[in-house]
Amino acid sequence: MTKIERNKQTEHQFNAFIDYYLSFPSYLGSYKRSFDILIKDVLATNSHVDYITYPLLFLARHCMELGLKTNIRYFAKYSGKDDYVKAGTHDLENLFRAFELHVEKTFENLKSKYGIEVEKEDKKSFKDLCKEVENLNSTFHALDKNSDAFRYPVDKEQNPSFNKGERINIIDVSELLEKSMTLFVHTADVFAKYTDYADEIENYYEGLMKEQYEQNMPY
Repeated sequence: MTKIERNKQTEHQFNAFIDYYLSFPSYLGSYKRSFDILIKDVLATNSHVDYITYPLLFLARHCMELGLKTNIRYFAKYSGKDDYVKAGTHDLENLFRAFELHVEKTFENLKSKYGIEVEKEDKKSFKDLCKEVENLNSTFHALDKNSDAFRYPVDKEQNPSFNKGERINIIDVSELLEKSMTLFVHTADVFAKYTDYADEIENYYEGLMKEQYEQNMPY
C-alpha cells in the first residue's frame, strides 16, 4: 500500500464528511464511481480482474439495488402505491418488478387524476431500456440472490457461494451497468415534465383550498 504523506492538503482530502450525503442518489453515485475507479485500475495496471472480482461485482450489484430503491421512492409519490418503499430486502427481482409497477401506476394516475398523457415515445424508451437492464438484474439475482455471495465465500449453510466453473464477463457487466445507470438516473428526469406539472396542479388546489378556508374563518 502507498503510504499517504500527512500534510494540510491530504488531511483535508481524506477527511470524510460522512453525514453530508445521506440520500439514495448520493449513495448510488458513490458506489458507481467506486466501480469505475476499480475498472480503470485493472486496465491501467494490466492486472487480471480476478484480484478484485468480488468487491467489483458487489459494487455493481449494489448499484442495481440502490438504483431500484431510489426510483421506487421517487415514483411512490405519484403511483399511489407503497410496495417496497421501505423495503428491507436485497431481492433484485422483486425490486425490479416493484420499480416497473410504480412507474406504470404513475402513468395511469397522471392520466386519471390530472389528465396528463405520457407520450408514447417516452413510454417506449422506458420499456426498451428496462428490457436491457433486466438482463443484468436477472444475472445478479441468479448469482447473488441475498447480496452475500460477493461478500463471503460460503452461504449461511456453509455451501460454496459459487459452483465450480462459473464465469462472468466483467466487460458485459460494465456495459449493462452503464445502461442501468441511464435508466436509474434519467428516468425521473425524463418524466419530470409530467410529474412537475402534476405537482403544480396539486400546489394550486392546495393553495385554493387554504385561501377558501381562511376566507371562511370567523374573526
